[in-house]
Amino acid sequence: MSERLFLSVCKLVLFVQLLGKDYLYNRITVYLLKMKTFKRLLWLLVILFVVAVIYSLLFPGKIRVVDNMRMFVQKPLIKWAGQIKMSQLTFSDNDDNEGNTDISLEELKTIVKDLPAGSIFFTQTRNYPLSEFIPGEWKHTGIFLGTKEQIGRQIKTTGSLYKSLDTLMNQTDVYVLDSYSEGVRVHPVQELSNMKEKSYLTHFAAFSLNEDSRHIEKFIKSALTYTGRDYDYDWITEDTHAMYCSELLYHTLKDVGINISERTKTVNRDIFSPDNLFRYLTLHSGKRKQFTFYGLFHKQ
Repeated sequence: MSERLFLSVCKLVLFVQLLGKDYLYNRITVYLLKMKTFKRLLWLLVILFVVAVIYSLLFPGKIRVVDNMRMFVQKPLIKWAGQIKMSQLTFSDNDDNEGNTDISLEELKTIVKDLPAGSIFFTQTRNYPLSEFIPGEWKHTGIFLGTKEQIGRQIKTTGSLYKSLDTLMNQTDVYVLDSYSEGVRVHPVQELSNMKEKSYLTHFAAFSLNEDSRHIEKFIKSALTYTGRDYDYDWITEDTHAMYCSELLYHTLKDVGINISERTKTVNRDIFSPDNLFRYLTLHSGKRKQFTFYGLFHKQ
């Protein structure tokens, strides 16, 4: 009787062991199948994301969510790349020789001492490789404000515009209003073209408006309404949520009745480049025209 019981127990143990092996095998198989499916799904999602980002890059503004995802990476990457200097990449000793063509801060202050507030300026800057991707000769544009004294010559010192600017400026620095890496701001001119350290400014040009003080005030006021906007790292001209340099001028001029239609084609975008603006101002400068060409300055 005990022998039969022993055999029965042994059979039961063997059955449980076999059942356990099958169960474990089945669990592992299911797990591996799930992992394989997960990896396939993950790769599918990655491929779909890459396709969506490329589509967003080529056709911006179509899928806002994907645009935002792309800009989350694109914005800091371009901002970082914009700070890289050619001399850092080449380890060249020729920077001092090339510096003979640079306009220093003191030289620039002499150039602009008689430039009216509210004028439109253009710059060319060397030693920044990323600027070569900006189409055309002129790489930056903005609105010249000058010193407080220069602004006082152009607009009423008792008006709201002067009071607004007074809070943003000190007594000595020369100021501009433009959109650069920090966005649309009023700031000292030495924050451009590396002039705080060693100037890389090679060319400077400007146009003044042939308008009375009331129209110039309206022009500057319009530009001030855009302060605080981020820099537009996507270069979409018609979207005012963020603005690149010439885009700020395009919308400000449009606000005061000057609509410029010329565009430059780049990366599947029709952008309003500094060169587009420069050509328009050149064509509309002279006696009885909208603008006066102040001059183009560079060293030989």
